[in-house]
Amino acid sequence: MDRKLLEIQTLSKGINVLYVEDNPGLRTNIVQLLGKVFTNILSAADGLEGIEVFRKNRPKLVITDINMPKMSGLEMAKKIKSEEPDTKIIYITAFNEKEYLIEAINVGVFRYLPKPTKVNQLLDALYDALKAIHYEENKHLYDTQLHDIFNYQNNLLIMFQNGHPVIVNQRFLDFFGVDNLDDFLKKYNSIDSILKEHQEFLYTTDKQTWYEEASANPGKLFHTKIVDCHEENHHLIMKLREVPHKEKSTIVSLDDVTELNLLTLFDKNATANDKVLKDKKTVMKFMKIVSENNAEVKLHNFYRGLTITNPTVIVHMDDEQVVVKTSYSQLKIVKLVKNMTISSEVFPSAVLCKLVKEIDFDKQMITFSDMQFIQRSGNDRKNIRLEPAGDEKATLFIDNKKFFGEIRIVDISIVSIKLELNALPPRFETGMEVNISLVLPTNKTPLSINTSATLYRIDELERSFHIVLLFELNEVKHKGVAEYLANRQMALIREFKALEIKA
Repeated sequence: MDRKLLEIQTLSKGINVLYVEDNPGLRTNIVQLLGKVFTNILSAADGLEGIEVFRKNRPKLVITDINMPKMSGLEMAKKIKSEEPDTKIIYITAFNEKEYLIEAINVGVFRYLPKPTKVNQLLDALYDALKAIHYEENKHLYDTQLHDIFNYQNNLLIMFQNGHPVIVNQRFLDFFGVDNLDDFLKKYNSIDSILKEHQEFLYTTDKQTWYEEASANPGKLFHTKIVDCHEENHHLIMKLREVPHKEKSTIVSLDDVTELNLLTLFDKNATANDKVLKDKKTVMKFMKIVSENNAEVKLHNFYRGLTITNPTVIVHMDDEQVVVKTSYSQLKIVKLVKNMTISSEVFPSAVLCKLVKEIDFDKQMITFSDMQFIQRSGNDRKNIRLEPAGDEKATLFIDNKKFFGEIRIVDISIVSIKLELNALPPRFETGMEVNISLVLPTNKTPLSINTSATLYRIDELERSFHIVLLFELNEVKHKGVAEYLANRQMALIREFKALEIKA
């Protein structure tokens, strides 16, 4: 009994109840009982008063006697149903003649209880009526406010109330091979069970449920892996939206992107699919998802190694190109370097935009095409790599012999340096040990570094070669290079700001 009372108290929040009874003593007793579960109770002594109270307050639940002076409960119910067909009416009456029951059914009775009514019978009737009211409210919300959303495109859609699924669309039912939500819950038990574990994807863990994570980030896009009724894995993008003016109500949409074959991209132990990564259609599909959901996008560039990142909005796209709106500083750097990368929470990796078609400074827009996913971008660097000012000097020693070719420092970090050579020394190959001598300008005396290094990479250019050397510095030299890089970074910031002012 206590459990049923608690459930009724929960369901009755925000719902008014009207009790109509011409017996004052009985009316007082029932009103007291209703006061244990309802916060707002209306009462009337006959049908005529009852219809007046109803019209002023529009309660969703009415409990009434049948035989009353001035206007019977049946006549009152007919008027109520003609004005508010969804109102739930419970009759409590001593009359049990068949004609009363038939007429009550014709009017639209929800429950017919005999007098005297047992408390458990009344509570059961209230519980069922409140459940029906909530169901019809959600159904009405679906029909009126969410009809377009539920039937837009081909997404799986679920409506939640207090964290529990209450309505799903036909696409959802077809996906799982069930006829209704109850069949789904019998087959799968819960939504948690259908979200499969996958690296960087959303699913329920020991620490947090998927719904808690999604609810804490409404509007954010999540990757999910779900198995359909044919035991096939699907890759779906999930988004949770809060329903306006409906407390603790949410809509979850799932957009199937399985055809892009990107599941393995999120498994770091699997081999990346190069063909898919370079597929422009794949990039455009993700761009479309981001654009339709107004998800956050960031634009990244480098000015002589200095990271320039700004939020960006996709304003237009078609099958061939994308137009974004961003800050003036980002437009300026794009004009200088001619390419850029874009990142988003929904992308499996950064997108490299290799062809900038137009830069419109008046509208602050960039039009670009020729895009592909890249496994890593400059934004993922663990260490800052900056271009030198020009006063830095480098000398290369191979087998303790000085290299006399032309050397230019391309960039330098705390653990590496990239050099441009006009020619390669004999027997020069990755993995070999060399020595390098550096002179870096500082605020005080120049910083001299002599260290061994490992040849990490060789890139052949049209008329020269780039080599990358890795090294480990002692604490003193490490601190010196860090100070040099900090000063160089500040100088580049001032330099870049000056470019903005001139423009």
